[in-house]
Amino acid sequence: MGRGVFLILALAQFGCSGSESSSSTPAQERTILRVGVPEGNTAGDDTGVGQFVRFLNFESLTLAGADGRALPRLAERWRWDDNDLTLRIDLRPSVFLHDGTPFVGQTAADLVREAVTSESSLTQYPSFADIDTVMASGDLELVIHLKRPSAMLPEDLTVPLGFRRENAGTGPFRTVTKVPKGTKVPKGTEVVLERFDRYYLGKPAIDRVVVRPFESLRASWAALLRGELDMLYDASAEAADFIRNDDVQVISVPRWYQYHLAFNSRHRVLKSPLVRKALNIAVNRAGIVDKVLHGAGEASSGPIYTKHWAYDQTQAPYQYDPATAAALLDSAGYPLPTTSAGIGPRARFRFTCLLPLNYAVWERVALEIQRDLFNVGVDMQFKSVPITDFEPLLQRGEFDAVLGDMISGPTPPRALVWWRSARRFKGSLNTFGYENSEAERLFESLPRSTNEAATRSAVSKLQRVLHEDPPAIFIAWTTRIRAINKRFVLPGTSRDPLVTISQWTLAPSR
Repeated sequence: MGRGVFLILALAQFGCSGSESSSSTPAQERTILRVGVPEGNTAGDDTGVGQFVRFLNFESLTLAGADGRALPRLAERWRWDDNDLTLRIDLRPSVFLHDGTPFVGQTAADLVREAVTSESSLTQYPSFADIDTVMASGDLELVIHLKRPSAMLPEDLTVPLGFRRENAGTGPFRTVTKVPKGTKVPKGTEVVLERFDRYYLGKPAIDRVVVRPFESLRASWAALLRGELDMLYDASAEAADFIRNDDVQVISVPRWYQYHLAFNSRHRVLKSPLVRKALNIAVNRAGIVDKVLHGAGEASSGPIYTKHWAYDQTQAPYQYDPATAAALLDSAGYPLPTTSAGIGPRARFRFTCLLPLNYAVWERVALEIQRDLFNVGVDMQFKSVPITDFEPLLQRGEFDAVLGDMISGPTPPRALVWWRSARRFKGSLNTFGYENSEAERLFESLPRSTNEAATRSAVSKLQRVLHEDPPAIFIAWTTRIRAINKRFVLPGTSRDPLVTISQWTLAPSR
């Protein structure tokens, strides 16, 4: 599915050398933030432990706002030129890499060029394929020339810079634990980061961040309650009330990921758009959000993020209606037989859902879907495999359906990388065999929509096509829950508190 985009994987890299840090501060006077990451001890660099560590190390030119619009980060502002074929970017001044090099001119251009031309970036950010050249025009201006208009390029420039070089991050902390990139953290190992004193927003008040992966959700909760941790990177909704107390605050953060059951559209039954639509109508999303996610989510009906500024809110989502689902399956040629075929309960048809082992919430979501489908005469069985086997099976197309927690927002191109035609768009993520000529036309035209009216029109049409011919059962947009000890004072913000981690301070009374 593409490492780190589909799965909750883990781990980061890079050794310590070069720049100033808090190493001169006496150990007994240091402020240390101890962070636990549940289900985080697996290989990978983009989510889990890896995502958290990378967020503190590396930054991007832009950030994605709540509505999907690009916000300034290392870029202060940008403007289009040359009939939307040139993007001029003004850089923030006084930014330094962790090795002390100023983030200006050719250095900045080289880091951006490396980021937008890497294989993983080209897979995840479709607009990067439209880039012709990246050049410096003075110390604080970059110029990106395009081969063709690519309206959502600023939104895609959230890719981290310096990720492939040692000490080339610009973030408030830098990793000092040496762990080979892309590997699992040895059991019991902690990943340590030190503050970066020349951070452009000011020297962080936290001297050291210690990150500890946990095999299970429950083990991480227990460590927090015992006082071994100051923060849980991602607590579950069912644990929120349990761990909230006089010492711990719980903060909900909307995620751009959603649970979904993706179909292998090459399957003899699941290739039918009518069958896929019937299965969508058969699932009680509100019940899953309530029972499994404990309200920490929003029911979804498609891959386009519902808070994106171009999303068409007038289109009705799927309504839970088992009777209509059964009627659609009848009309698709799959009536419920009067007797069993001898391999289980009587069923219209059977298929297998691929699951990773030991992902508790995923398993509970899958069980609810299984029950809803059984109620309309469809028998879905599970194939649970170790996480190391999960992605290879997907890449080889060896599945009928697969349950996952997949990034789909905040911008429409996030959906594009999963559901493009594999015959037209060669990528490593679109392994589901989904083919729809109208969806493909819209996926192709959307990045060329250089005004808001055209973008809104293309997104609306795409929503409608994917509703009538759904490539998956889209279940719910999820919420990430941070649990943070109140000995840390967080700046007031409506955003994820991690964005302001360099400004966290200790409470005077503590």
